[in-house]
Amino acid sequence: MRLRWLLAPVLAGAMVMSVWHLPVAEPSTPQPAPRPKLVVLVVFDQMRGDYLKKWQPLFGEGGFKRLQTDGAWFTNCHYPYAYTLTAAGHTSLVTGTTPSRHGVIANEWYDRANGESVNSVTPTPDEIANGLGPYRRKSETVGDVLMRLLKGRVASMSIKDRAAILMAALRAQICYWFNPATGNFVTSRYYRPDPHSWVTKFNKAKHADQWLGQSWNYFKPKLDYKAHSSRDDFKGEGTGYLQKQTFPHPFQLGTGKDEKENKESYYNAVTCSPMGNELLFEFVQQAIASEKLGQSESVDLLCVSFTSNDYIGHTWGPDSQEVLDVTLRSDALMKKLLDLLDDKVGKGNYYLALSGDHGVCPLPEFAQKQGKDAGRIAPELLTTEAEAFLNQRFLPAGQKAPWFIVPRRMNTWMYFNYATLQGLGLDRRVVERALADWFKAQPGIESAFTRTELERDNPDASERYLQVRRSYHPACSGDVMVIAKPYHIFSPPNLAENPEKNPNYRATHGMPHDYDTHVPLLVYGPRIAPGTRDELVRPQAMASILAEALGVPAPAHATYPLPGGLFKK
Repeated sequence: MRLRWLLAPVLAGAMVMSVWHLPVAEPSTPQPAPRPKLVVLVVFDQMRGDYLKKWQPLFGEGGFKRLQTDGAWFTNCHYPYAYTLTAAGHTSLVTGTTPSRHGVIANEWYDRANGESVNSVTPTPDEIANGLGPYRRKSETVGDVLMRLLKGRVASMSIKDRAAILMAALRAQICYWFNPATGNFVTSRYYRPDPHSWVTKFNKAKHADQWLGQSWNYFKPKLDYKAHSSRDDFKGEGTGYLQKQTFPHPFQLGTGKDEKENKESYYNAVTCSPMGNELLFEFVQQAIASEKLGQSESVDLLCVSFTSNDYIGHTWGPDSQEVLDVTLRSDALMKKLLDLLDDKVGKGNYYLALSGDHGVCPLPEFAQKQGKDAGRIAPELLTTEAEAFLNQRFLPAGQKAPWFIVPRRMNTWMYFNYATLQGLGLDRRVVERALADWFKAQPGIESAFTRTELERDNPDASERYLQVRRSYHPACSGDVMVIAKPYHIFSPPNLAENPEKNPNYRATHGMPHDYDTHVPLLVYGPRIAPGTRDELVRPQAMASILAEALGVPAPAHATYPLPGGLFKK
């Protein structure tokens, strides 16, 4: 029972009153386990689920292997929804439900109610003065439950603002992210008017400047990286922020006329390297020491999302030597974190659970080399080409109309311009169907789903339909969602022949295919039954896992239960 921490004193008192006249005997009622001092959620952004198995022989002792051996390791963990992105993944982990309920369907979308393109942590119109915050999340998190019932503290940190904010409780006491424009960790007025004094001191020390003029080189110089990944100069890879395609990758200032932009280019290079994770670890280490997380009377929840794995994967692709290197360094980082927790909190006094927010598709060029049907789909298919079809289908020859409202960043949800439909006297359902059928006939497209079909129950629905429906929220989603075929991504074609084009965005994710839905799930702590488990589990079970570790009920909308037998009685 998750409320045992609250009920234990009452139960103990009742037992004493009923047996005072009997000989002393061992109590028959099971005693509650000691409450932990700290529960930690670690997310590695874009860490695909297969990495920890295929590269396990290369890991050191005390990091991932400690979690795999002494904790529970779920090897078959997949998100059940279609649009696998950062904001949706982090929100799903702590709410225990899908975007169809918690409302964070993507990193950005079109907000029809206010007529604007919004970010997942953009303020609503009446909250502009308070800055970034979790305004658009529609479900409570495990941190909210902790703060409400046990008055515990919640700390959440990442390089990405949306990762830190969406993992945190609604009114988390500590929530910070990195600002590459300044090289500082920041928060918003939504959480507090000024940063904590220890954060100000950390920023003044200019920790982010320590790699300027240095290079990112191999973590294990004697290892044959090519044997475990691919060649270092694979043709489809990007170049990052003046970092070059191959090792060593330099950290240098930008070369423009604006000194501030030149410094920002350097900070972006740091985050697009394993040093971004190291920087965040230094910040987390300072937070644990300054806030005495896990060292007070309350139980604390610490959420940490390491972002650099994602930036590196987008730039060089998941089969690159760079991704292998950051994964090896992530293993060493986990050892440092576990050693830190052992020292500051004490073995047996904390739980740590680890997962990812999404996987990633291989570079199409790499997949093609492996003999797979793969390719890059021109993003214009979702804009000018789709508009050209609708012009031809619904307008007299030669006429054009503004059919779509496009979010600031490309989105595979198609948002119709309702003013255009109304002006032409067109039934939205008819236009939806026509566009979806047209998409299905295009090269590289697997399927397309309309708002109308997603809003009605379908007892004979395919699993793909159900995945898309779990990504659909009526207040945030568009009118048609497009699904690419496996190993196809929306990206400018011929990037392999243009090394300077899209230097930071060569691989991506966001589809319901296994390589995008598969993430690790490991749980370590005093009551965890260790072992490798291969049954299918969902990352949303994380909310129930964290709740059980904290000794509180799962969040109100959590729909994915605690895996059976995970916690020892």
